[in-house]
Amino acid sequence: MAEKRIDLYEGADGFGGPDGLGGPDGSGDDSPTALSRRSFLKLGGFAAVAIAGSSWLVACSKKDEPAAGEDAGEGAADGPGQDPPALPETRTVTNLDGTAITIPYEVTQVAAIFGPSYERVVVVGAEDRIVCNGDFHIGGWPWSNVIYQYLNEVPGIPNAHSDLNVEDLVAQGVQLVFCFPNPQQAEAITNAGLAAVPSAGTGKFRDIVGTIKLYADIFNDEKAHSQADAYARYFDDTLAMVKGRTANVGERPRVYLAYTDLLHAYGKKSDMVEVIDAAGGVLASLDLDAGQNTEVTAEQVMAWNPDFIFVDHAGSSGNASAEDAITEALAAGDLNNVPAVKNGQVYATPTGVFFWDSGVQKILYLVYIAKTIHPDLFEDVDLKEMLIDFYRQFFFFDLSDEQATRILNHEDPV
Repeated sequence: MAEKRIDLYEGADGFGGPDGLGGPDGSGDDSPTALSRRSFLKLGGFAAVAIAGSSWLVACSKKDEPAAGEDAGEGAADGPGQDPPALPETRTVTNLDGTAITIPYEVTQVAAIFGPSYERVVVVGAEDRIVCNGDFHIGGWPWSNVIYQYLNEVPGIPNAHSDLNVEDLVAQGVQLVFCFPNPQQAEAITNAGLAAVPSAGTGKFRDIVGTIKLYADIFNDEKAHSQADAYARYFDDTLAMVKGRTANVGERPRVYLAYTDLLHAYGKKSDMVEVIDAAGGVLASLDLDAGQNTEVTAEQVMAWNPDFIFVDHAGSSGNASAEDAITEALAAGDLNNVPAVKNGQVYATPTGVFFWDSGVQKILYLVYIAKTIHPDLFEDVDLKEMLIDFYRQFFFFDLSDEQATRILNHEDPV
């Protein structure tokens, strides 16, 4: 489908071709009026002024100063020969942990190097402002290569997780970096003159809503705020629906959530405690004094004696597939007497564009678990239709029936 175009002379606000320079159909139109919004945003200060709504001419020439004695007060900027009021260079946003972060007033060029950051930028409608990401994004989640608009053309920064070279970000012209919750990494980014936005949270299930609002505040346009509001409504409505159905559950099943494989668990400091409670179950590893991705023994899992087991964080981003992890664990025979294994209730969690336990699809994870452990209470809930609707609203992609089925079955795209 051809994209809209930005006309620099007429002040149009559409979108140009995917190559950023030629026409949207790849015709190579190099006239001064043919420019993609993605490349337009890469024009640095010029783009910052243009996007703010000022005339593009302001970035190219200085208008005449007012004559001596001429009224330069309120409303003067609207008259002929007057400069519009100058925009501030920076502003402040507040991270979920209460930290104030100084960012550019107009954020047009970002690096999404933290794992879940790419999908969050997509949700608020700002994917075209990502100029680089972590190299693991490029092939880590096969569905993201199908669903995201620009992922296949955005360069990946090597070793973004373990050994980031900040100069790689500087070379890409980045203003702001969505980075890992690593103080040393954030400090290095800040010392390079870039704004660092490290992942932060309060440990609550609803943190994802606050995070999406933070991202919307960073991009600070009507679409971003509208998307954040829509996500908050979706989250709250879905949570209320699930809790309304499970509120009167009597004997709650014990649910064990495994992280990458059956011997890495979530503990009582994880927001999965809330998720399983809302779904009408009890987190089997509730006595584990830890957050997520904590190594445990087969003896501990047997002692927890779960009725259901769900394996997330497997099969993407270099991890062994969930199916292989399950097969390997069960082949040892240690867990064969656990009710979940005896009754065939061990599941590989869907993934899609990102892991369900730590991304924006976490609200779907709640529905998936609730429907699995209480099928009678959620018989009328069509998770496939919910998935299609979610991807349309928040990833701007129309899943086919077959694609949605494959995601729910933990299968890669064909």
